[in-house]
Amino acid sequence: MKRELDAGKLGEPGLIRIHHWEAGGEVDAAHQLPVLLLQQIDVILWLMGKPPTLVYAVQHEEAAKSHLGRYLQVHLGFPGGTMALLVYSNRLPSGDPYRSLHVIGSAGAAYTDEQQNMQLLYKGGQARGVIAAEKPAGGHDHAGITQDWKNVLAVADAVQRSLASRQAVSLEGH
Repeated sequence: MKRELDAGKLGEPGLIRIHHWEAGGEVDAAHQLPVLLLQQIDVILWLMGKPPTLVYAVQHEEAAKSHLGRYLQVHLGFPGGTMALLVYSNRLPSGDPYRSLHVIGSAGAAYTDEQQNMQLLYKGGQARGVIAAEKPAGGHDHAGITQDWKNVLAVADAVQRSLASRQAVSLEGH
């Protein structure tokens, strides 16, 4: 999917959406956010190649208060009007986690999930399914570069501020 985006075959990205559902999950002590949520933020930033300018996050309040798990939605706004939506839940019953990734561009769309490790590419005409050897985050060393990790942490800080204030947080100038 990253190669398709980089080659311009999907056009300019308009929407990136990730669903990540798991049972339990480790929490990052510094941000009080699930570690796998941070990894998925990293995937979005890797696909976009730049940090967002706006972050808005919401969570299911009753789930958070009852300690039954978390259900979070993180909305990221990028320059040029692109947006990303990350839906995370650690309320899945024990078993296999589920991740899916959708990219909708100005000239095509792509979808991948972990269940069948299938990617679906659509650029007009017939949709084409591709069985991939990678997972939705495959091919990317999570935050292997210092600046990438700094961008992920800046977004994580903005997510926490947005959850606390219940308002969008600007990252303009970061």
